[in-house]
Amino acid sequence: MKARRAGVKRFLASRRVTLPDRWRRLLGRIVGHPLVNLTLSVAIVVSIATFVMELTLPDGSPSLVGLHLFNRVVTAVFAIELFVRALSSPSLRRFVREYWLDALAVFPVLRALRLARATRVLRYWTVADALRQIAQWLRLPSARTIPWEYALTVWLSVVTLVFSSVALLVFELPVNSNLNTPIDALWVSLFSLFATEPIPGMPTSTGGRVVSLFVMVAGTIVFAILSGTVSAFAIEYMRRERLAVDWNQFRDHIIICGWNKKAEIVIQEYRTAPKTRNVAIVAIAQLESEPNFSDALLKANVHFLNDDFTKVPVLEKAGIRRATTCIILSDKRFGRTDQDADARTILAALTAEKLNRDVYTCAELINREYGSHLDMGHVNDYVVSEEQSGFLLAQASLNPGLMGVFSELLTYSRGNQFYRIPIAPTWFGKSFWDLFVAMKRDHNAILVAVCDPLGSFFVNPQEYAIQAGDFAIAIAQREFDL
Repeated sequence: MKARRAGVKRFLASRRVTLPDRWRRLLGRIVGHPLVNLTLSVAIVVSIATFVMELTLPDGSPSLVGLHLFNRVVTAVFAIELFVRALSSPSLRRFVREYWLDALAVFPVLRALRLARATRVLRYWTVADALRQIAQWLRLPSARTIPWEYALTVWLSVVTLVFSSVALLVFELPVNSNLNTPIDALWVSLFSLFATEPIPGMPTSTGGRVVSLFVMVAGTIVFAILSGTVSAFAIEYMRRERLAVDWNQFRDHIIICGWNKKAEIVIQEYRTAPKTRNVAIVAIAQLESEPNFSDALLKANVHFLNDDFTKVPVLEKAGIRRATTCIILSDKRFGRTDQDADARTILAALTAEKLNRDVYTCAELINREYGSHLDMGHVNDYVVSEEQSGFLLAQASLNPGLMGVFSELLTYSRGNQFYRIPIAPTWFGKSFWDLFVAMKRDHNAILVAVCDPLGSFFVNPQEYAIQAGDFAIAIAQREFDL
């Protein structure tokens, strides 16, 4: 068997006409040009139409002579085209594998068999492929957006209808008086394709029954592809509608730039605090997919913008000009160094302040020496994450049990928290001690510090008179008004 295959390969190789690579590439570009393929597609459609006309015309009709002559010319064109494709093909085996059905349709001996000539309808795919090439050639956007499942469904339906109609005419016309015209055969094929059963009834001839079986199988395949495609389209449409965000709708919202393990903690605190529980949060980060939260309820009102938060158009899209707070997290993903992460943080913070002077900007730094850039840019606040962690560790070791106090004060989830409370004009000119006593007596709150309008803090001062514009920093179980 191996010797026979080797002999066949040597025979094919000896009969192959070899051309220089330059000429083969030229012929390949010619037969692969969209206009050539479109012309051949039109010729295929016309030849199928004339073949159907030959089947329906009676013997001896004067029109048959002209149709036979026209079909010979078209067949000669197809034979020349296949010959050129064979010359331009890098492998004869590949050419035979791709165009053996086309060769059957133009083979001189098999052309006498009507059904063999009907195989030319299988080249109908060339029409769709040529139209796609023309669309790409003209740079039409639809050429790249049409899913292949739709093209496959249309191609399979049309080829089945045309081939089965021709085949039914070949087999049923001599024996079935109810099938006399191509329109009758087309309607029978159409009904059988979508009903997946022979309609209006079982064909008379054996060949017609085989064709009906082929139509029913094709109908099942078309229905499966169509239902799957429609379901996938509906699911994708609903997913896009769910993910579609009108960024212009956000007002007085919070923007989080970057993503790390602290992001979920920040969101959790905002969701726990009563005054920000229902405030929208926009997270800007380059993520492969939306991150998973330990608590699925935290994702309520959190909208993700997958982009670079250092870009001005991205910040404007997220509504930085309408936001109340902008938090920039240190983002070390994608192999960034500490310096790179701090540089991106500083750039985003300065850009946010430039775009909106009223937004409260708080940034996370890794190295404190870069904090001077934020101070010069009038960034409201920044946190040196690793440094703060070191302070907490030192205090916990120096004062055992102090971490329990910090844990309660730094979270809204339980117990007492820090609150920044505006001081009413009735307290202007009074002492820190007077306000301390009143807050403890009336609200069970402890006054810790006072912040003046310039941002300076006076923590537990010995003597201090309350001034206009001051804020009280207090420890309390809930927020209150003075």
